[in-house]
Amino acid sequence: MLKLEKNMVKLGSNIDSKKKAIEEVGKLLVDGGYIKTAYIDSIFGREEISNTYLGNGICIPHGLQENRNLILKTGIAVLQIPNGVIWKDDEKAHIIVGIAAKSDEHIEILSQLTNLLMDEEEAKKLATTKDINLILNTLNSNEKKEDNEVVEYFETKKEVIFPGTVGFHARPASLFVEEANKYNCEVQIEFNKKVANGKSVASILKLGITGKSTFAIATKGDDENDALEALVNLVNGGMGEETKEEIKTEIAKREYQGEKIEGIPAAPGIAIGPVVVLNEDIIDIKKEGKSSHEERKKLRNALDKAAYDLNQWLHKKHETVDKKRMDIFIAHLSLIKDPELQNKALSSIVDGVSAEYSWWEIINAEMKALSSLNDLRLSQRANDIKDIGKRVLRYLDENAVKSTKVDIKEPSILISLDMTPSETSKLDKQKVLAIITAKGGSTSHTAILARSMGIPSIAGAGESVLNINSKNAIADGDSGILVTNPTTNDLDFAKKIREQEDIKKEKEFSKRFAPAVTTDKHRMEVVANIANADGALEAVNNGAEGVGLLRTEFLFLERDSAPNETEQFQAYKKMVQHLNGLPLIIRTLDIGGDKEVSYLNMPKEDNPFLGIRGIRLCLEYKDLFKEQLRAIYQASKYGPIKIMFPMVGLLEEFREASKIAEEVRVEVGASKIDIGMMIEVPSAVLMAEHFIKEADFFSIGTNDLTQYVLSMDRGHQGLAKKADALHPAVLKMIKMTCDAAKKENKWVGVCGNLAANPLAAKILTGLGVKELSVTASSIANIKSEIRKTSLKECKELALKALSLQTSDEVRSLEE
Repeated sequence: MLKLEKNMVKLGSNIDSKKKAIEEVGKLLVDGGYIKTAYIDSIFGREEISNTYLGNGICIPHGLQENRNLILKTGIAVLQIPNGVIWKDDEKAHIIVGIAAKSDEHIEILSQLTNLLMDEEEAKKLATTKDINLILNTLNSNEKKEDNEVVEYFETKKEVIFPGTVGFHARPASLFVEEANKYNCEVQIEFNKKVANGKSVASILKLGITGKSTFAIATKGDDENDALEALVNLVNGGMGEETKEEIKTEIAKREYQGEKIEGIPAAPGIAIGPVVVLNEDIIDIKKEGKSSHEERKKLRNALDKAAYDLNQWLHKKHETVDKKRMDIFIAHLSLIKDPELQNKALSSIVDGVSAEYSWWEIINAEMKALSSLNDLRLSQRANDIKDIGKRVLRYLDENAVKSTKVDIKEPSILISLDMTPSETSKLDKQKVLAIITAKGGSTSHTAILARSMGIPSIAGAGESVLNINSKNAIADGDSGILVTNPTTNDLDFAKKIREQEDIKKEKEFSKRFAPAVTTDKHRMEVVANIANADGALEAVNNGAEGVGLLRTEFLFLERDSAPNETEQFQAYKKMVQHLNGLPLIIRTLDIGGDKEVSYLNMPKEDNPFLGIRGIRLCLEYKDLFKEQLRAIYQASKYGPIKIMFPMVGLLEEFREASKIAEEVRVEVGASKIDIGMMIEVPSAVLMAEHFIKEADFFSIGTNDLTQYVLSMDRGHQGLAKKADALHPAVLKMIKMTCDAAKKENKWVGVCGNLAANPLAAKILTGLGVKELSVTASSIANIKSEIRKTSLKECKELALKALSLQTSDEVRSLEE
């Protein structure tokens, strides 16, 4: 066992900053002969990516995995700071355990630390003791505390092997807990005749599981099998995060005999069962209040409390390796803290009017203003404002929000006017067969949650859905149709579809690693669209042959400042390592339009989708652009990377961006890599023959190309169904792009939602597209569809589609 040496403990330090604390504990490790001085910089690098505070005044600073060559031998050092230093938010650190670990020898020490995480009094003693032996004996003790608790071993369990060599330490434990907490059942981990609570990071660390060790995951409860499967997949997948599934754009053509209500497909799947209509919460607010000063103070306290509690919840439930990813409830936290919204509410308070009345008036005004624009994205933002409005309201008056929702006694199809993300996230998956909302759309946060929870969903069904008179119904999330009073034939039809889909998915998934080769030997590359680092690992596990689109926005959104070069480099490098030699195409920052960042102070635009976005923004903020390019080129030294510029409309834009990229490449000392561009605007298509002489490849973003070709906002509630990427006009644009590239012997990929449509995949193959980039969950299906046909048939299908006049006619080509 690794032993803490007496000369590696320093008591009574009078240090006033986290920076000095890291430097001091680093110096201890250097003086002890454990690390080279340069490793201290790596410790700072780790803190930028993932905070190492554990709890009860204890933190474990350590360096980045790729800098282990700077570790001379495995060891630890302890720095005691009685007065403490601020380490994380308002949390003070008193015991700093610096770790230099070449492998997982430090896991036993971490196991002892978790005793302190569960024993606040013991941790306090160590924080102030003047007896060095107390610290030595605590951390070097290999004795396990006995208790009289009888451990119950769960029957539902499965053995797994911990991936990697560094052991089950804090970061993978937090990932495991995040996944476990998605289920209602109890979760345990069994290791060496010890049992830990699988929903507690501290409890997991206490087991001291080393790299490549075998342990068991056990579950008990209503959803125990689902939980066990998910957690086993998480570990077998390398402890990566689960990504949000994206809805396919195709609408299934299905005929039903019963009464039909049509909406927007929001989450796939078919549900059959009883209908339950959920009523809206009742808001009961007293208007009378005290002085404006007292009521403003009351609102400030409520806002602070709501933000604090949500922040605490986020730290508990969502602490992962990559803390910068977009998350629905992080967005809600930003809304609660939004200074503009807060100022509006605070300034609206007058003498004699309550804070809750003034707050709810402002919330209603914000919702009304956004919803009246009839824009799907903004209406969904209104729903999020409603969500945080209720959250704060409950802190102002615990009786202000009265739930009228019924108790769901049996698995049912839920119908409501709309559902907030908070309400959706609290649904019991065992009792909710499907979600139908009168409002909303397929890209709302509620729809995203429904997909992640595996619940079929239909949005935008209209308010008449609230008055249906039907005991049972069929909710077809694939087609966006709710069938009320279904006939016997309808029920048999729906059941048959479900059975067929289950069999088909199992068969396709079993062959996911085989290439997509047509019957006449034409190879189509099928790669993945990803939005964060661990998405690369999921892509590989789902059969991707690389990554065709990395949306780098996840590093830039929902934060107060831009990510630095080191943070970006680490994220890109991690993806390269996950891909293990497979190609990675990184799209440079595509902010603007519907994606905003506060720290850029971008002026408000009347037409943001026609304003400063994509490559225009990068050229406007060159320092930001160069920093990203430096990170990309640094990462390219570790594996095959290509660069792709978004929203290029003018030749001079591509030339200027390419010039900057070349300057950065020379500065970094990296080898040349391919530089391509997105085809998303008509001007790029019409000038494709000129662009392709300078670009190494094209990748067509069909989502934006469709809205610009058809002049229809793809998020507009009234136009969403008409903004169809299978419209012949869009297909002709794709054909022109492929023809231009073919003349220069260069390739074209498609990375928009269209690529995940089985019919479209065949048409795109026939048009000359060489690569289809889809969500990880769609890879097996698209590969299967390509294998069923020949290139000759695809070309004939494409030619037929180009001759048609409407998207409905094109869709009718599907058998």
